[in-house]
Amino acid sequence: MHIGKNIKYLRQQNSVTQEALAEHLGISYQAVSKWETGANTPDISLLPRIAKYFRVSLDTLFSENIATAAEVFEEIQDDGVLRVVQLLGKKILKADKFVPGHPPIDLVFPYNCNDDTKYLKVEIWGPLIAESSIAGDVECHGDIQCGSICGSVKCAGNIKAYEIQMAQ
Repeated sequence: MHIGKNIKYLRQQNSVTQEALAEHLGISYQAVSKWETGANTPDISLLPRIAKYFRVSLDTLFSENIATAAEVFEEIQDDGVLRVVQLLGKKILKADKFVPGHPPIDLVFPYNCNDDTKYLKVEIWGPLIAESSIAGDVECHGDIQCGSICGSVKCAGNIKAYEIQMAQ
């Protein structure tokens, strides 16, 4: 369960101390600390008040990932890898959920398998649907659907490709 991590994230993003949150909820700051470390979870009766305090939904409190783009960019190294992150505002969309009105990531790859001189390393934070071929190593945190892949593939979901050619 991610609720403690999410409370800590929301508290820090809003510059709220454990003491201030605890005082608002009428509990001890130690209780908030225990939530954030995963030693305990909030009483169910407090959940609506916590959500209202941070102006988020109950779903957001339980969300697997409420990180913002800024946090993702802090973690990413400048290593020449093409990365794609699908955002809804500043919130990263969960890769295995479809959000009505928000299509999956549509990419145009700069290189094709037919060009042996170009090789691309790609990391997708979400599902990948591409009509073209991908020349390079692909790491996808969702499903992949594409023409073909010329390289290695690491995929958290299912792969639908006409052809996968391993690099020599």
